[in-house]
Amino acid sequence: MTKILLHPTAYRLASDEQLVALVRAGDDRAFAAIHERYEARLVAYARQLLGGAHHDAEEVVQDGFVRAIRALRADGRDMALTAWLYTIVRNRALDVLRRPVRTTDLEPHAGALRDDGGDPHERLARAEEIKALVAGLKRLPERQRTALVMHEMGGASHRAIARRLDVTTGGSKALVSRARAGLQQARAAA
Repeated sequence: MTKILLHPTAYRLASDEQLVALVRAGDDRAFAAIHERYEARLVAYARQLLGGAHHDAEEVVQDGFVRAIRALRADGRDMALTAWLYTIVRNRALDVLRRPVRTTDLEPHAGALRDDGGDPHERLARAEEIKALVAGLKRLPERQRTALVMHEMGGASHRAIARRLDVTTGGSKALVSRARAGLQQARAAA
């Protein structure tokens, strides 16, 4: 019968053979010690085999540890733990390398994947222009701003603007003209 270790540092100092015996006796802390002892080295080994794919390497090593604990508890044969763990990881890495590369035909999804936003630089420039325009509009006198917005954005006629602002049609044209000039000055100053 294998003796269960009580002190946590005892696991770090135990030999591989002792840890294997403890795992087979049901001591989960012994397997945690094996994991801690070998994980970094096995991940580095798996990364090397997989051409630097870190996430795949971690997955391969974790799968290897799952297989290892099952095998250790199912089989009582003597083993060289280090070589055995490296063999498991190598085999799992080879399985990953052998599996077909999964690709997706993007053509059926082109509509959903299309970026209608355009060039990010152009979008930023456009956003700056809009920001400057809004700032310029805020600086205009209220009647000029109202006349310009009604005419340019609302498509209102000068007659409709004149009625709304209680000015003549000529007055409406003058307000829109002054508003445009004020925006041009604001733009030039920026």
